[in-house]
Amino acid sequence: MLPQNLPRWVLIVIALALAGVAIGLGLLLQPVGLALAGKAPTPTPTLHAIAYALPAKSQTCRECHFSLEALKASAADPTKVEEFLVEVESIFKPHGKLGCVTCHAGDGTVSDKDASHKGLIADITAERPADCVVCHYNLPAEIPGDRLRTPHRIVVDKIEHGEALDVYCSDCHGQVGHGFDPVSGNVVCNMSVCLDCHEQRNLDVKLSECSACHVDPHDVENLNCDLCHTSTREWSQVKVAVHPMPLVGKHAEVPCFSCHRFPNFSGLSTKCAACHQRAHEFGGDDCASCHDPASTWSFAGGSWPEHVQVWDQYKGKHTQVDCVGCHIEGLRVKIASNCDSCHAKPASHNKDAYAGDCVQCHQADQAWESGTKPAGG
Repeated sequence: MLPQNLPRWVLIVIALALAGVAIGLGLLLQPVGLALAGKAPTPTPTLHAIAYALPAKSQTCRECHFSLEALKASAADPTKVEEFLVEVESIFKPHGKLGCVTCHAGDGTVSDKDASHKGLIADITAERPADCVVCHYNLPAEIPGDRLRTPHRIVVDKIEHGEALDVYCSDCHGQVGHGFDPVSGNVVCNMSVCLDCHEQRNLDVKLSECSACHVDPHDVENLNCDLCHTSTREWSQVKVAVHPMPLVGKHAEVPCFSCHRFPNFSGLSTKCAACHQRAHEFGGDDCASCHDPASTWSFAGGSWPEHVQVWDQYKGKHTQVDCVGCHIEGLRVKIASNCDSCHAKPASHNKDAYAGDCVQCHQADQAWESGTKPAGG
């Protein structure tokens, strides 16, 4: 028990002192507790730092590598000096502003070639790839606009875990600090560059499957790119390999994008009326019941269900008559089914009893001369 006559500030001091003692004991006993638990303490990660050198440290590098004549004078093989020539404008670009020594090491303050190249790093993305991801950490999973997958996530994961790389930034991005900038879109690599690289490095990628590199831009499931696209150079070269309805005649001549609007390639109606405006009042929306898309648009061997149901003489020669042969302008919907609507009565038929009723003797699927006069006629 504390004396009751102590001032209140003394109690505050005592409380703070006890709290300090508790914290101190906790810090002292932490290693003991971890040792008894049998678990090693988790090390505190340290941030990777770039060995940055001021651009002034790269002066002699620029004096040589900015001049084709200077390179030829000092190169062991003058025929290959253009590979080491750097554009002067590169020093104004983000990578060029870092200076040569920052990425390539060496000593850019001495004139002697051997001394300046001592400890030289030819490709920083191969020898110090972690330097790249210090700045380039938020990398896209696909190339914007091209729908191409990138190996960024694989590369970053291996760098973070200290694993050996089988593909480097420079493989795709080239010498970005030397004036070459493929990210800007001014330089587009042909697909053969990717294929050759994968084959040479024996990379574990199924190159026979388009989805290994391409992100499907369409809304069609389980559809391989090579079913329609025939070229790895020109994406617009296509063939119709898979289609829910047969594309014959004029339908086969229509470009895909006339019906399919990117990227919605599915969900289109296969009904004729979805694309074609009916040219007549009769009939339904199924144009194929009369029209054959493999031939001309005029009636060509189609069957008209209503004729079969209501007119017994829709057979033989009648089926070979073009629609407008009977359904002339003004009589599009219905016409009289009696024969003399189309056929004139021969002079030999002088009996009115047969007028307009040829089927008493003649059948449309038989020769006209084989007509049989009915009994009692």
